[in-house]
Amino acid sequence: MSIGIKHVHIGREIDKRRLELGISKSELGRRIHVPQQHINRILEKETIDTGKLIDISVALEKNFFDLYASDTHNVSAYLAAVSIHGDANNMIGESKVASELSQTKVVLEEKEKTIQVLTDEIKRLEESLEDKTLIISFYKEKVGEPIKK
Repeated sequence: MSIGIKHVHIGREIDKRRLELGISKSELGRRIHVPQQHINRILEKETIDTGKLIDISVALEKNFFDLYASDTHNVSAYLAAVSIHGDANNMIGESKVASELSQTKVVLEEKEKTIQVLTDEIKRLEESLEDKTLIISFYKEKVGEPIKK
């Protein structure tokens, strides 16, 4: 299985970037706080200390770590970041998503039931109001008050 890491002669890549920017070896040494002789050794080496590569990346305004990654990146929607309750990551897995979906469905069903109960209650209260209005109307007629419409 390929993990997408390439072998890079980092010294050559640093020297290439230094020349692109037109920076002397002594200037690069000054920027990363090492003598020019040390720069010469860095440029000859295939490998480098991670901390030193960070300093050089900053000094030459280039992320040299990217050189180690393969050029092709297969991106899958399955690995895309998913946010659940503000926790965005791509390691939640199907079971976590299924669990959240199931819980959301339960909440939705409960809310739909509540809406139905409240709708029925509103209908019952409206019918009750009509009945009471009719009773008041009959009472006023019996007492002799004129009915206002």
